[in-house]
Amino acid sequence: MNEMKVARRLGWFSIGLGLTEIAAGETLGRWLGMEHRVGLLRAFGIREVATGCFALTQEHPIAAMWGRVAGDVMDLAALAPGLSEDNPKRENVALAIGTVAGITALDYWCAKRLHSARPHGSQRVHQLYVGQEPGEPTDAQPPPSPPGSRVQSKATKSRTRNRS
Repeated sequence: MNEMKVARRLGWFSIGLGLTEIAAGETLGRWLGMEHRVGLLRAFGIREVATGCFALTQEHPIAAMWGRVAGDVMDLAALAPGLSEDNPKRENVALAIGTVAGITALDYWCAKRLHSARPHGSQRVHQLYVGQEPGEPTDAQPPPSPPGSRVQSKATKSRTRNRS
């Protein structure tokens, strides 16, 4: 799975969720049995839209994805009191917590992958530019230098010396 594509899709998801929280905060609050938290739900909606825009406009959306993880933690903390015995809609809150937890896992995976030094290409490209992962073949060669270039990779220099 390509983490850059996932990050972009999560950006669009954030915008959609945020607009829903802003526009339907009262309905969402009633559904959760947390009518007194409508202002907070709308504020979280603004945060979601901002994080989504950030994810879509950055070439490397690492900070945006970690921002989504932090936002998910805030969402879970805000939802937890809704599980109280006196909330008749606590089953809905439990469903919301389960959904947010699943999204949090995806956000964390994406942020962690983006944060790693691994390029977002093939294993071959990764091996050439970053290093060998366990189980990867060791026979890949770096791409040749452009014609007329004085820059040579270590592997190219080694091949040239071995031919002499």
